[in-house]
Amino acid sequence: MESTPKMSTRRRVISITVACVVLVTAAAVGWIGIRGLIAKQELKKITPLVYAVEDSVASGDLGAARSAATELGDHARLAASLTDDPLWRAAEILPIIGPNLAAGRQLAAAAADVSDRIVSPLITVSASVDLAKFRPVKGAVDLAPLVAATPTIVRVQKAYDDVHRAVGAIRTDGTLGVVSDAVGKVRGAVDGVGPSITALANSVRLLPGMLGADGPRGILLLAQNPAELRATGGIVGSLVLIHADKGSIKLVAQASTADFPALAHPVMPLPTATEGLFGTVVGRYVQDVGATPYFPVAAQLAAKMWTTKFGGRIDEVLAIDPVTIGYLLGATGPVTIADGRQLDANNAIPFLLRDVYSDYSSSGQDAVFASAAAAVFTKVASGSADATALVRALAQAGAERRLLIWSAHPAEQSVIASTTLAGGLPVSTSSAAGVGVYFNDATGGKMDYYLKSTVAVASAFCRADGTPSSRVTVTLTNTAPADAGQSLPAYVTGYGIFGVIPGMIRTRVVVYGPDGGLLVGATGGGAFRNPSRAATDSGRPVSISTVDLRPGVTKTVVVDLLNVKQKAADAILTVTPTLGGTVATNVALACK
Repeated sequence: MESTPKMSTRRRVISITVACVVLVTAAAVGWIGIRGLIAKQELKKITPLVYAVEDSVASGDLGAARSAATELGDHARLAASLTDDPLWRAAEILPIIGPNLAAGRQLAAAAADVSDRIVSPLITVSASVDLAKFRPVKGAVDLAPLVAATPTIVRVQKAYDDVHRAVGAIRTDGTLGVVSDAVGKVRGAVDGVGPSITALANSVRLLPGMLGADGPRGILLLAQNPAELRATGGIVGSLVLIHADKGSIKLVAQASTADFPALAHPVMPLPTATEGLFGTVVGRYVQDVGATPYFPVAAQLAAKMWTTKFGGRIDEVLAIDPVTIGYLLGATGPVTIADGRQLDANNAIPFLLRDVYSDYSSSGQDAVFASAAAAVFTKVASGSADATALVRALAQAGAERRLLIWSAHPAEQSVIASTTLAGGLPVSTSSAAGVGVYFNDATGGKMDYYLKSTVAVASAFCRADGTPSSRVTVTLTNTAPADAGQSLPAYVTGYGIFGVIPGMIRTRVVVYGPDGGLLVGATGGGAFRNPSRAATDSGRPVSISTVDLRPGVTKTVVVDLLNVKQKAADAILTVTPTLGGTVATNVALACK
C-alpha cells in the first residue's frame, strides 16, 4: 500500500510528538536528578553543622553557634526548595523512584524546620538564658530572663513535636537502602534531642512559679534515707522549709522526725488501695509517707503533717537523698558542718549513712543531718557552685528518681506528672508494659546500707492467645559482716524489734504490673516469714513478698505477669533508688 502525503504528514506529527515527549521526559528526569543531587549534597552538610551548633552552645561560644546555625539554615532551606517544586511532587507518584523522591522531600522539609523553628530560636534566647548566669547570687535568682524566654521555648517545643511527627510519618517501604538509612538516622537524631528540649520547656514552665515569680511559695524538702528503704527512696529523716519569693530563696525552718509524734489516725483520708497495701502507718508516721510508691500521695501527706504541726502553707514538696547531696557537693565543692567535719562528694554517703550512727548519739544524728542540709543549701544559694555542674547533678538525680517533686498548683503538677520527677506509678504504652519494683524496709534499723539488689524483667509471647507475658526477677543479698548483730550499732541493726534478729535484713518487695494486667503468681528462692500477698492499685496488679536475709545470704523473688493491653513483648522498668543503685535489666524470656 502506497504512502499518501496525508499519511506521511501524520507520521511526521507522531514522530515529532514522541520526540518532544521523550525530550520533555528526559529534561524532567535530568531536572529532578540534578536538583536531587544538589539537595543530597546540601543535606549531607547539615549533620556536622548540627553537632557544631550543639558543641558551641555547650561551650558558651554563642558567636560560633550563630555562625554554624546560619550556615545550617542556608543548606536546609536550599535542600527544601530544591525538592518542593511541582515537577518533583508530580514524579512522586511514579513507581520505584516516587517513594524515594517523597522521602527526600520530607527529609529536606524537616531539616528546614529544625533550622528555622528550633535551632535559630534557641540560639536567640541562649544569650539571655545563660546557664552560667542562671544561679543564685546572694540567695536570689534573677527570673526575668527566664520569664522572657518562656514563649519562645514553648514554641520551640511545639515545633519539635511537629518535626517529630513529620519524620515519624515518612514512609520508607519501597525506598532504596540509602534513603531508608538516612530516614532512620534522622529519626534517631530527632529522638535524641527530644528529652533536652522537653526538659528545657518544662523548666521554663515550672521554675519561675516555683521560685515565687507570681508570689511567695513554701517549699518542703524531705531528706530520705536509703539506709532504711521506702518505696520512694528511703525513710524521711529530716524536713526543711524553704521560702521562695521573686527568686529569693531562704531556709526558714528545720525539723526532725522527733517533732512529729505518731498520730492516732491518718492525717488525711488515704486512698483505699494505699491503706490496703501499706496500712495506716503511711498517714500516721512522717517517716513512712514514702511506703507508697506514688509520690504525689506521699508528698501531700508530708505537707499536711507539716502544716498541722507548724501551720503555714506548702506549695511544693521535694524529696532528695544523700546520693543527691553527694552529686550536689560535686558541683559546690566541700562544705563544713557544725562540728567542724568537712563533707565532700566522696565521703558524704559513707558518713551520712554509716559513720554517723557509730559516731553520734540519736539526738546528735538529727543535728548532723540538719547541719549537713543547711550547709549544702547555703552553698548552693550563695551562687558559688558551678552552674553547669549543678544542673547536671540535679539532672542525674532526677533520672535516677532520687529527686522527686510535687506541686499543689494543678498547672505545674500537670507538667511534673509527665516526668520522672513526679514519682508516679509505672506508665505503660501499647507496646511496653510498665512494671515497678519497690522496696520497703521492715527491719526497723539502718541495715539497707548493706543491701545489694538486682532486678530483671523478661518478656515474650508464651501463650496461645497471643497475650504477652513478663517475668520479674528480684535478687537481694545481705552484704553485712557475718557478726553484724554484734559488731554494728544497735540503732543500725534495729534492736531486734519486729522479731528481726540483729544483723538480719527484712525487706518487703513490692511489684506493680501494668495497668489492666494480671498477676499470674509469685514465688521465692527461699522461705518467707510471710507468704506473698496479691492486690491491685489503680488498675494495676500488685504483689508483696517479705524476704528475710541473714548476713551473706541471697534470695530471689519471681513474679509472673500477663500484659493484657500490650501488643508487643516489652517492658519499661521502674525501681526504688537504692544506695548502691539497683542493677536493672531487660532480658529475653524463655517460654516453657
